Amino acid sequence: MCHQTGYTGRIGLFEVMEISDAIREAITSRKDASVIKSIAVKEGMSTMLMQGLAKVKEGVTTLEEVLRVAKE
Repeated sequence: MCHQTGYTGRIGLFEVMEISDAIREAITSRKDASVIKSIAVKEGMSTMLMQGLAKVKEGVTTLEEVLRVAKE
């Protein structure tokens, strides 16, 4: 039941980081998590927020719902 929101079920937002050589080096050098995330995004990783905004553009969910679940 959608409770008159127009949406049913659940949609997953995923943040998957592949460990490249640059990321491995940052991890072993004990770099801050924000530095590691920055490297991953530069290498093509989509954050949960980015994934959520794409779902909003597709009309799959609302901005309010994305902001609620993808707090960064």
